[in-house]
Amino acid sequence: MQAPDHTLSANSVNLVLHVLTLQGQDAAALCAATGIDASQLQDVHGRVTIAQMVALWQAAVRATANPDLALHVGEALNPTSAGIIAYVMMNAPTLHESLRKLCKYQDIVCEGIRTSLQVRNNEAHVLLEVVSPALHEPRYAIDCEMVIYKNAFEALIGQELPHRKVMFAYPQPDSIREHRRLFGESTMLEFDAAYSGFVFEADWLQKPVVSANPELNLLFEQYANEYLQRLREPRSLTERVQRELARQLKGEEPNVTSVARSLALSVRSLQAKLSEEGTTYQRVLDSVRQELAQQHLRSGHHTVADVAYLLGFSEPSAFSRSFKKWTGLPPQLYRQSIAEA
Repeated sequence: MQAPDHTLSANSVNLVLHVLTLQGQDAAALCAATGIDASQLQDVHGRVTIAQMVALWQAAVRATANPDLALHVGEALNPTSAGIIAYVMMNAPTLHESLRKLCKYQDIVCEGIRTSLQVRNNEAHVLLEVVSPALHEPRYAIDCEMVIYKNAFEALIGQELPHRKVMFAYPQPDSIREHRRLFGESTMLEFDAAYSGFVFEADWLQKPVVSANPELNLLFEQYANEYLQRLREPRSLTERVQRELARQLKGEEPNVTSVARSLALSVRSLQAKLSEEGTTYQRVLDSVRQELAQQHLRSGHHTVADVAYLLGFSEPSAFSRSFKKWTGLPPQLYRQSIAEA
């Protein structure tokens, strides 16, 4: 269930451009070459599309001839400069609660990557999953975000956080010297992984956040919730249909008539407007089912048969065929790949 255009905050783009400027790059020329308008960056609530940011990274890497540029940009950024999400994390009581807030509010910074926290076998897994189709070349976004996360986690607890493993969901580059320098010479680095992220001992989650302030935490969370609510307001009919389908998928397949009625549209009008946005009712239904299926399978709380029922499939075999068509894997193998990540 993906929005037509995933975005990231203008503040995030401005921070990257600031570092590039300090490194001698022409930020205005880079923006002009990648279609980023100055008005987008001057608006405190401005957003830039993921596709524009991908183009910006590509142009900057070409200009610098530095494939490790995103690692270096992430290293140069102060984790507290991320705005409201940083303030929420800095005032949570423990690292565990801080990471939960990161997962909850990450879309404020970037909608293209979903962060999740899992605890299993006494290990904490902080996983980054690319969810935007526009991130077809994810290395630069992953590199920058991973370094920022590492530095932020250690700043929160005021000490180094030893990692058992650091994963990157892209092929191993020709040189990983900078990866080793930034993430630790003795840390296991895994490339071509199913997800990017970190694995460390779960006990570290109980470390107190050194800057925690309960009163400020409430204040910043209120603001973060309001921002997230504004961000998630549907921006197109496709998104409104997605939201309505997610609401109605409770054990039976919603039909186009019931969805159209809920949105105060005729079936003909709904189908025509979706066509104008380049999609169809069936495609939107499939995208919602796929997203919900992956969420249910990741959570581990439901059997495959349960998931099939929840998504309105007549039988588990029909769900399995559809899921394999969407992802290339049967549901059980997909769940197994998540557990092994």
